[in-house]
Amino acid sequence: MQSPRHFHFSAVQRIIKYLLGTSSRGLFFPGNSSLQLQAYSDTDWAGCPNTRRSTTGWCMFLGNAPISWKCKKQDSVSKSSTEAEYRAMSAACSEIIWLRGLLTELGLSQAQPTPLHVDNTSAIQITANLVYHARTKHIEVDCHSIREAYDRRVINLPHVSTFVQIADIFTKSLPRQCHNFLLGKLMLVDSPTSI
Repeated sequence: MQSPRHFHFSAVQRIIKYLLGTSSRGLFFPGNSSLQLQAYSDTDWAGCPNTRRSTTGWCMFLGNAPISWKCKKQDSVSKSSTEAEYRAMSAACSEIIWLRGLLTELGLSQAQPTPLHVDNTSAIQITANLVYHARTKHIEVDCHSIREAYDRRVINLPHVSTFVQIADIFTKSLPRQCHNFLLGKLMLVDSPTSI
């Protein structure tokens, strides 16, 4: 804002063009969807060109309907993609715990662990295997919170391919085809009233 440049103006034009092209889109909540909570978590490692901090992105679904999502730059620089991914998992895990409590109060108790879909196998292995603990002391608090939720069967960690990682849309610029595919997975559709 203090010293705008041409590339800032180009970015604003691109955002406005996108918003104008998607003004008819809305969230669609199918009535026959299951009530099982599931989550997707991802990060872009060192994606900020100025600070090299990563961006955390996650989204929560109740059945097929998105009910919660977030995109935020991480508070500190991560030295590896696994560390960045683990921080994103920790943020998503906190949201899962809160949502499970809310759903229980609403009479929709979750009997099964909530799947937290992650595309980084190293981050999954750190949670499931205590042997990796010595390598993770710099993210120790996140490790303990996720491992506790994993051990109590609040979450499980299925691996998901990067190509179908829904949270990618919150963390990276994507090619048009991939972007549109993930928008469909988020149940963002044109004219939701006609469905």
